[in-house]
Amino acid sequence: MTLGLFPLNVVLFPQSQLPLHIFEPRYRQLVKECLASGSVFGVNLVEKSHLYPVGCTARIVSVTQEYEDGRMDIIVEGVERYTLEGIQEGDKPFFVANVDPLPDEEEPLDTALVAKCASLYNEIVDIVYGAAGPHFDPAAFHGTTPSFLLAPKSGLNADQKQHMLELTSENGRLEMLYDHLTEIVPTIRQAEVVQKIIASDGYFPPSKKELPE
Repeated sequence: MTLGLFPLNVVLFPQSQLPLHIFEPRYRQLVKECLASGSVFGVNLVEKSHLYPVGCTARIVSVTQEYEDGRMDIIVEGVERYTLEGIQEGDKPFFVANVDPLPDEEEPLDTALVAKCASLYNEIVDIVYGAAGPHFDPAAFHGTTPSFLLAPKSGLNADQKQHMLELTSENGRLEMLYDHLTEIVPTIRQAEVVQKIIASDGYFPPSKKELPE
């Protein structure tokens, strides 16, 4: 498979959506070619001039705004992972690469682990977004890779996201996610307490025993 590449300092997961502002001429051309042909392009994490070999194809879902100078805002959705096999020489202003698909191992999904991850994830959603936030309901999910839906908003850094993208075991990704969420949820809870204290001028509210009769 041959793909035009859009290296970014972000990790795109299959099934997740990402807004992009397209301003460089070479990537404007890439996006226009993909829109005209209905094709996908590749997103690879790049850090300190290092291009990671495992990336994810991006399908353009919508163009939300076009500017007079040619810039545009788009929303893309991750489709499938791949591994870079080589960069082609050619006349395109952007990188064109040969890639191979990166499928998952065949294994039964650990639904109990999905439920544990969902519980911790939803706790973060409650703290950050409130009851109306984007909760994850494992009972209503019928796909095979819930980790890719949970990962983008789970507080992972770029290196952790890239590592998760490269894992070929869904249960392995869920285990990594569970360990991470178990570690950060108490920190987020404490941060919420601190914000509540600040909002009340730094004083703890009195207990019932301290209230005057």
